Amino acid sequence: MTSVRIGLAALTMALVVSGCAVRDTRPAGAWLDERQAWFDRHPQWSVDGRVALSDGARGGSLAFDWVADGPHHRVGLRTLTGGRQWRLEFGPGYAVLEGSEVERLVGIDPDPLVEYAVGWPVPVSLMADWVRGLPAPPDARVAFAADGTLDALQHQVWNLDFQRYQAGTDGILLPARLEAQSGQYRIRVVLRNWHVATHGDVQAAIMSSSGVH
Repeated sequence: MTSVRIGLAALTMALVVSGCAVRDTRPAGAWLDERQAWFDRHPQWSVDGRVALSDGARGGSLAFDWVADGPHHRVGLRTLTGGRQWRLEFGPGYAVLEGSEVERLVGIDPDPLVEYAVGWPVPVSLMADWVRGLPAPPDARVAFAADGTLDALQHQVWNLDFQRYQAGTDGILLPARLEAQSGQYRIRVVLRNWHVATHGDVQAAIMSSSGVH
């Protein structure tokens, strides 16, 4: 009986040790440095999905498609009912929104333009990082999941939970579902159809635009 107990204890210890061996223990910030470096190498990406909005008394939903080229973004927004839609372009120091009932709005920050058009505070400027699993703003407090992905984010305006990830290009994990809350406002985002341009995609686009076949 004693030998059996020793054998079980040894097996348990071996499993624990082997389990620890496959976990790459590193400073949490290293995960973010690698993710930021990966997106620096892949600045062109796109994703679409849906946003559910609520203030505790009323709610609404939007579908969106998002295309980025480095710091420059084009976001299409449309209501799921009613046929209202908008096209937003923004980047460092500029934002332009055109669409239903607003014609054309211009500013330096996309967030107030979107809020004026759709009637909800949507932190689009922060979401440019959030949808990639990167923290924003820089002074936000962050927490990490066991696999090294960003799990939660807190700062004075928004609290954010990354609820699910999906495998993307090069095996990198990309957000699939996240939820943000500020006071009574709650935003649920579902992301799908991720595409990150590779060097081959960029070269093909250049050749196509130049008429080379």
